[in-house]
Amino acid sequence: MTRQRYSETSNFATCRSNFPPTSLRLKGVAWGLLLSLLCMGCRTADAQSESSAGELLQQAEQLLAEQEYARAAKLADQAGMSTPDAYRVQQLSAEILYRAGASKDSLKFFDRALELAPDRAPYNWQRGIALGSSGKFQEGAEQFKTHHDVNPDDVENSAWYFLCVAKSQSLEAARKTVIPSRGDGRQPMMSILQMLQGKLEPEQVLSAAQEATPVGPQRKLAEFYADLYVGLYYDSLNNPEQAQTYLKRSLTYGIDGYMADTARVYLADRFPDAISKPQPGAK
Repeated sequence: MTRQRYSETSNFATCRSNFPPTSLRLKGVAWGLLLSLLCMGCRTADAQSESSAGELLQQAEQLLAEQEYARAAKLADQAGMSTPDAYRVQQLSAEILYRAGASKDSLKFFDRALELAPDRAPYNWQRGIALGSSGKFQEGAEQFKTHHDVNPDDVENSAWYFLCVAKSQSLEAARKTVIPSRGDGRQPMMSILQMLQGKLEPEQVLSAAQEATPVGPQRKLAEFYADLYVGLYYDSLNNPEQAQTYLKRSLTYGIDGYMADTARVYLADRFPDAISKPQPGAK
């Protein structure tokens, strides 16, 4: 039986200001359109190269959807290497590489995108996630701290910053520097924030995801986020057993999107024995 899948709605996933203004609110369904525009809209001196890179990225995105991660990563790397001076190609190559499970390989393209467009650096939460997944927590903390300036109420950013500070400094430092939010309406985000502040236990976050949402897609999405961020919280506490338990469970709700891929990749990177990483030629 084909499992029904639901698309995530994430402040991270929609804060796409590292692209031109027309794509500030991209969702997963807009990827194909963006990549098509990348192919058709090249006006650089090396337009043919950028167009070819865009075609490779379109193919890589399709392979991601088919869970052909090794093949997707290969095409994304090829696209990025072929067009080193095109910001959009560097950024999209990095994102696809990360989602395909090649966190460390993605960083060279994220960093190149930063070099090409330093003014867009604060928006690049995707780079922060790749840094965290790669164990570069100090750099990750710096990225998420700057992201707060352009996306001030996103509790997901608060959670990733907490993780990075806890890992690079201490849990006490993370508690003292929790990034606040004036209000994140997605369930159970404000409960997650209270967990980071030490006001709620993880079990209360998990309960909030169920109690505050109706049965159906909304609850599945809320439960996904609860498990993902409870898992990251336990990793912040250096409790790998509990971290793995909840990160694994976050993969069971049939959610699609960047953060769903993040749950899978972070689990594989941080706890390599917990999940089988894709091998070349395998799904």
